[in-house]
Amino acid sequence: MTTLTIAKADWAHHSGLLSELRRRVFVDEQGVPEVLELDEFDATASHWMARIQDTVVATARMLDSGVIGRMAVLKPYRGKGIGSALLTAMIKEAKTRNYPLIQLGAQEHAIAFYKRAGFRVKGPRFMDAGIAHQHMHMSLNSALPRGFDFDMALRANPAQAILDLCKNARWELRIFSHSLEPPLFANAEFIRSIYDFAHRHQDSVVKLMICDELPLRETHHPLVELSRQHRQILKLRTLSIDYTINADEYFTVSDEDHLLVYPHQSEIDQILRSDDEIVAREYRLKFDHLWRHTKEPRSLKPFY
Repeated sequence: MTTLTIAKADWAHHSGLLSELRRRVFVDEQGVPEVLELDEFDATASHWMARIQDTVVATARMLDSGVIGRMAVLKPYRGKGIGSALLTAMIKEAKTRNYPLIQLGAQEHAIAFYKRAGFRVKGPRFMDAGIAHQHMHMSLNSALPRGFDFDMALRANPAQAILDLCKNARWELRIFSHSLEPPLFANAEFIRSIYDFAHRHQDSVVKLMICDELPLRETHHPLVELSRQHRQILKLRTLSIDYTINADEYFTVSDEDHLLVYPHQSEIDQILRSDDEIVAREYRLKFDHLWRHTKEPRSLKPFY
C-alpha cells in the first residue's frame, strides 16, 4: 500500500466527497436508509478523511460531545490499518481538547476492533437503522501506569507482541499466566521461538508460572510437552492458591528490561508494554518472590 495520509476535513468543502463515500459503505453495502445516513450533526462535527495518493478511501467524524461515528472505509482498503489510523487521530484530538471521555456505538462486527483500541463495552446492545450496535466508551482521564506505553498495534496482535519479546530475549524469560493462555502461548511460531531460545546457549532459562492447572489437563498444550522434554531449561510451576487469590495481572519479563502485562486471561487485548528497565526489574522481582511459593504441577503428572 502506498502512502496513507490522515487529515481533518472541512465539511463545507468536502461534504459531497465524504457523503458519497459514506453512502457507498452504509447505504449501498449495509442497507441503511439514506435519509438516516446524513443528519444535522454533520455541519458542526469534526471530520477526518484518509487518502492514499489522491484517492479518499475512508472517513470518520467526532461530535463536540466526544461521540465518534460514521467511520467508513471503502471495501478494497479494509484490513490495512486505515480504520486504526483514523481512530488514533481522533483520540489524539480528543486528548488535545481535554475530553474526559469519548464514546461510540459500534456495529457488532467492529466491537473487537474498538476493544483493541482501548474502548470498553457499556450498557446493553441496541438497534440503529436495523443493525445491532453496542455502546462503548474510553476514559481519557485515567493515565497509563508509570513506564507503560499505549500502542494500538500491540493490542491488535498481542500474540505477536509476546512472540517479539521472546525472540529478542537474551538469556532469561519469566512468564506468569493463568493457564498458559493458548492465544498467546500455544501457537506453533511461539513454541519454535521458545525452543530456539532455550537452546541458544547453556545458560538460557525459561520459567513458566501458572495459577490453574485444570485447563492444561483438558487440552494438549504444546508448551507443557516442551517443558516435559526440557525440564532443566523450561521450568513449569504452579503458584500456591494463597497467592493466586490476589493475582490481578499477568506478565512476561524478558531479561531485566522488557515487559508485557495484561489484566486477566480473557483480556489479553488490553496488553501494555514497558521498556523501562526500572519497571521491568520491579516485575522481575515480583515474579521471583512468587516463584518461591510454587510447586511442580501435580495434576499434570500423567502429561508431564
